[in-house]
Amino acid sequence: MLALSKETPAGRAARGREVTISKPEKELWSDFTKQGYADYLQAVSEDMLPWLRERPLTMVRAPDGVTGERYFQKAAPTYAPSWIRTTRIPAPSAKRDVDYIVCQDLPTLIWLGNQAVLEFHTAPVRRDRLDRPDLLVMDIDPPEDAFEMAVEVAFLVLEVLDDLGLPTGIKTTGGKGLHVVVPIERRLDQTALRGAVARLTAIVVERRPDLVTDAFRKVRREGRVMLDPSRNGTGATIVAPYSPRARADATVSFPVAAEELGSVSPGDFTVQTVPTLLARPGPKRWRALASERGRLPSALQRPE
Repeated sequence: MLALSKETPAGRAARGREVTISKPEKELWSDFTKQGYADYLQAVSEDMLPWLRERPLTMVRAPDGVTGERYFQKAAPTYAPSWIRTTRIPAPSAKRDVDYIVCQDLPTLIWLGNQAVLEFHTAPVRRDRLDRPDLLVMDIDPPEDAFEMAVEVAFLVLEVLDDLGLPTGIKTTGGKGLHVVVPIERRLDQTALRGAVARLTAIVVERRPDLVTDAFRKVRREGRVMLDPSRNGTGATIVAPYSPRARADATVSFPVAAEELGSVSPGDFTVQTVPTLLARPGPKRWRALASERGRLPSALQRPE
């Protein structure tokens, strides 16, 4: 049985909803068990949950750990406890509705961990207004082993967004790149937002065409960093802050501050290390960012 302290806000939220960790000694990552993962999720829950609440969740599950089969799952399983919250969204391509899980609290988070959900991908919308995003994402995708190039592009992106007076947060993706996230007022639909992000991308590319590109195909990137606006399209998701990745190295998507970018690497942030890093500037910035909202300037909202 997972022990949840009643002295913490997370513990109080969990009263009456205890989650038994099945096969607690089973390894999900090398030398990291399901019980260890449950402890990790509890440790990061107060920082992670504000970025999960009210958002439809797409999951990556790996029931046998990272060495076994992994698969995406959108629909809540039929055996989910009655207290798990869901939201129903039409899926026209599948000609049916999908009941997405909405992770509102610590018991849900721990239950998902016990289901071997190793990655949490959230929509940039909240369930009460699925047509109005409240997050803008600049996805920075560098060549392999070129994180320093991602950092250079991140500073360019931050410069542009700062000129526009928009609030920003930076996080590693848990892979090779970075995300710059902008909380925004819910004024645009997803099509309009993607257009605005495409225009932002064009501004960054114009400043350093030798370094950054919007070319999706790798053969056209010519060793440059790609800025991918598609994270803002209809049906898009983004890996949540503090979510692990289903990778052998157990990396985590972790918030970092701009002043830290030159001294960190994605491998610094793993399920083993992150619980000891929550006092760093990045998590502190993202705690404030969760309640901020910016308004996109009208120049970015013009019709194509």
